[in-house]
Amino acid sequence: MIPWQKNEKDSLIEAEVMEEIYQKLRTPLKCGPVMKLEDKFTDSPSIFRLNDCYCMYFVTISKECSTSGYETHLAVSKDLRHWEDKGTVLERDGSDRWDSRQIAGYAAFMPIAFEGDHELKRIGGEYCLFYLGGNQDGYEPDPLYTGMVLCADPMAPSTYRRMGEPILSPCDADCRPGEEKTIYKHFPFEDSARATGYPYVDFYNAKDREDRERIYLAVSEDGIHWERYGDGPALDQITDDPEGRICGDPQILKIGDLYVMLYFRYRRGAGAYNTFACSRDLICWTPWEGKPLIEPEFAWEDVHAHKSCFLRENGINYHFYCAVNSRNERFIALAVSG
Repeated sequence: MIPWQKNEKDSLIEAEVMEEIYQKLRTPLKCGPVMKLEDKFTDSPSIFRLNDCYCMYFVTISKECSTSGYETHLAVSKDLRHWEDKGTVLERDGSDRWDSRQIAGYAAFMPIAFEGDHELKRIGGEYCLFYLGGNQDGYEPDPLYTGMVLCADPMAPSTYRRMGEPILSPCDADCRPGEEKTIYKHFPFEDSARATGYPYVDFYNAKDREDRERIYLAVSEDGIHWERYGDGPALDQITDDPEGRICGDPQILKIGDLYVMLYFRYRRGAGAYNTFACSRDLICWTPWEGKPLIEPEFAWEDVHAHKSCFLRENGINYHFYCAVNSRNERFIALAVSG
């Protein structure tokens, strides 16, 4: 574990700068569902460009969750608004592997530039997915581990190759307090500025023994082997909030010289929503305290509106998220800036 090197006083982001970032990220126009399946819940989109189209990895689970588990699908689109499901690319099986019953994947090493090209970075000449892996049925049964897939072509599942063991686990010797129960979704990326001193950086949320989730940091020299950075969470809005339950599913953008982390908050008794925090060094974060970027507003999303996947393309912001309603529906929705 690498110790923190924090100077929080000098790293706080000014209120007027936070307001400017909020205005840049706004997507006030909600388009409704863009990936909704009749017999499955859909969740956790990650979107990138490949050749002449957009691709979306997303997670599915049967509505009969107790006898099911996460699988990973791939969808394609020409315009980011209309999507075609191409089917399962990572599926459950009957083996006795550590990841045989849960395999929830998402694109790794997505570019972070706000005005970027959305083309995935390769590691050693191959594309990568990270995934949540587990060997029990059900909806997110503890523990879950972090797996990694390498592939020559995201459109060709026959080229996918899973690494044999988890790359991060709640059972690791250097596991920090607060991440000892389950490790959830990661956002690994290449940081050309090396703000932490490392070329590859990964933010992820993990759950403690009281079922509270915070966001943690890991770093890597090669994108394959990871070391935990800091002796505690990178972003913690849980410890001092009696009703706080989750800060999770981070995504990093770079706007000017600022790193912007989109993530969701869930407080007991209220709907989950998407918000953001800013940092100059990837170490000290200033959370936005104003209106959420995405929150439950309509009947079709009256429980939760959370889990960001944000892209800016041709001057338009696209904010994909997971909508949950009281009719037992969970699906991927979209909000845009115009």
